[in-house]
Amino acid sequence: MQKSELILLDSPALSAAFPSKKPLERLFLGFLIANTASQLCGESQYEYWDRRDVSEQLTYLVPTSAATYSVYLPNSALTLTLSADAFGLAVTTAVFARIAVLDESNEDAYRFSELREYARQHPETELIRAVLDLSTPDKVLSPSLIRSVNNNHN
Repeated sequence: MQKSELILLDSPALSAAFPSKKPLERLFLGFLIANTASQLCGESQYEYWDRRDVSEQLTYLVPTSAATYSVYLPNSALTLTLSADAFGLAVTTAVFARIAVLDESNEDAYRFSELREYARQHPETELIRAVLDLSTPDKVLSPSLIRSVNNNHN
């Protein structure tokens, strides 16, 4: 496969994870998934992402090129190793957290909340919580969620 085939720009998996999004929005979300994954891993990997269904209405994305992924946490100077499933769940949840504030119908906020609940029951819940900092609900996952004069969320 060529690199262009491996990025999940508008794959069926991406459509399942973000069913209400238009093709152009899913194109952006594909890049956001890849960017979030590379921020967590510290490297950009071209790979195919598959879907994992939590329920009929809820799906997350999972990378398929490796069995495990190392995530460096700069605040604690730790490196955690997550399974591909846990890493994909963390990445998809982080993306929903980023876009939930933009969704007027609150569908993305609902999906974020449901994925966060699912992550709490995952076998690697402590690792996922450390990556996303889900153990402290008052903290945010992304600077883009902080309301300030500089990011137009006033």
